[in-house]
Amino acid sequence: MSDLLLDTPSKHSLSLAGLADSAWTTLREAAFKTGWKPISRLAEAAVVALMQNITTGQLRVLTYDHIYTFPAPGSKQEAENPMPDLKAELRVVDDVFWIRLCTMSDLGFAEAYMYGDVECDDLVSIFLLFLYNKDNLSNMSSKASYFFSIPQKLTSYRFVNSIGNSRSNISAHYDISNEMFKGFLSRDMTYSCAIFDDLDGDLKELSGEKGAWSGGQHLTRVSHPAPLTPPTTSASSSSVSSTNSSEQLHNDAHFLPPFPQSHPDPLYAGQLRKLNHILSRARVQPGYKILEIGSGWGSLSLLVARTVPGVEIHTITLSTYQRQYVLDLLRRSAESQSTGHGDDGFAPLAEGSSVHVHLMDYRDIKKKEEWKGYFDRVVSVEMVEAVGGEFLEEYWSVIDWALNLRTGVGVIQGITLPEARFETYKSEIDFIRKWVFPGGFLPTLTLLLETLNKGSKGKLVVDSVSNIGPHYARTLRHWRQAFLQKFDSVIVPALVKEYPDVMGGKNGAQEVEVFKRKWIYYFCYCEVGFTTRTLGDHIVTFVREGNEDYGCQVFE
Repeated sequence: MSDLLLDTPSKHSLSLAGLADSAWTTLREAAFKTGWKPISRLAEAAVVALMQNITTGQLRVLTYDHIYTFPAPGSKQEAENPMPDLKAELRVVDDVFWIRLCTMSDLGFAEAYMYGDVECDDLVSIFLLFLYNKDNLSNMSSKASYFFSIPQKLTSYRFVNSIGNSRSNISAHYDISNEMFKGFLSRDMTYSCAIFDDLDGDLKELSGEKGAWSGGQHLTRVSHPAPLTPPTTSASSSSVSSTNSSEQLHNDAHFLPPFPQSHPDPLYAGQLRKLNHILSRARVQPGYKILEIGSGWGSLSLLVARTVPGVEIHTITLSTYQRQYVLDLLRRSAESQSTGHGDDGFAPLAEGSSVHVHLMDYRDIKKKEEWKGYFDRVVSVEMVEAVGGEFLEEYWSVIDWALNLRTGVGVIQGITLPEARFETYKSEIDFIRKWVFPGGFLPTLTLLLETLNKGSKGKLVVDSVSNIGPHYARTLRHWRQAFLQKFDSVIVPALVKEYPDVMGGKNGAQEVEVFKRKWIYYFCYCEVGFTTRTLGDHIVTFVREGNEDYGCQVFE
């Protein structure tokens, strides 16, 4: 088994909680890997008994000596199956799979896939099948599962987003390698939900193809259990700007490298459409002072600075890698300006515009007294998930403190959770929070709006709310496709360069495979969440009371 030297705990400094978690993980893995037959057989029997409750779709589980089919062929459940075309298959490679699933439920399945204990022909279909049968499979969270989750819950506070922990939490994901992220993001390096003119256009292109293993190697699905969404035909129906064509987007974002019009990249166009939508909601004007909380790789701040004259942008991040990347882009822009021509298509900043990149926690903004009420606009794209529930009011308080007291406007975009799932979510440690975004916390829309009101003491007024979550499913499919296509040529070399002792060591091949499986699981897991509206992605626009100049954008 991989030592997982690139897992999230390795990004944290040593602490009592971290050491306890490491010790528990080592003990648990050793117990799992003993492979004691009686235990694995008991676990298998328990899981199989529960899976007999599957009534929607069809799941086949292949072991070395048995083939299970749920619902059973010829059964009443099979005859009454409402989605017979939803089919998925698991191949059990190691009997520890049964123990993981029995003792750790959803997280156990995730880790079994990461470690290669189970193979899967289509993770997306597996997740859909589990989701559609969730009421019948709720007992998967057994007493054993509860027992094994206790140590994880007790040590999870090491990821709480205090100022001391936040940089480690951010670093655990965003500081893996800039080159690695380049391997699957579009050329603008936007790592958030895009907005497409055709929500499921990529699936329609594949609808006539045959294939399998979409969860592991390719994108083609075995079937299309979920109906495809009709294309967006108007701005009013999509709640986005009417600037939709790739040519218009390219002209508006001329700072990016040349865009081949004969073969437009739909992800690239979708990301520019989303960035333009954010700026449209903010009504950014020449000469504005703008605060961006969460720099990313600079796509939003550079879009503004290269297209709007006279803006002063301050963008903050906790990722040293992202900060250096943006600084490098700014350096290239300055070189372009001095030579009079673009460097590889990177145009200079607009006249009088500037971008300042700060490595700082958002809570330290108030330490800069000169920033009080200084900013005309505040924008924050998919950063609020890193705040933590206990700090949301403080997050809004900081925004209120920094915004112009009379004419300030803000736009935030954040991944959200349905209210009905929130209490369960708070009590669990899921795959995403353990293996992908340590310290991550998805708020509900209700919680966002309540804390906005409390944190600002009623001084920020919500102007509009829209949900672009369904567009995230396609965004994730594009990322997954690029990740798989570029894995050997771009991503593996980037990882070996960044972590030679790990990815290039004696267990390097194993580390690479676990890393690959973790990211495939992450992409598929989230895709299904957004497809089924189990997750949302809300854009919230807020203004100062009495800001008459902002106008009304409901029908734009």
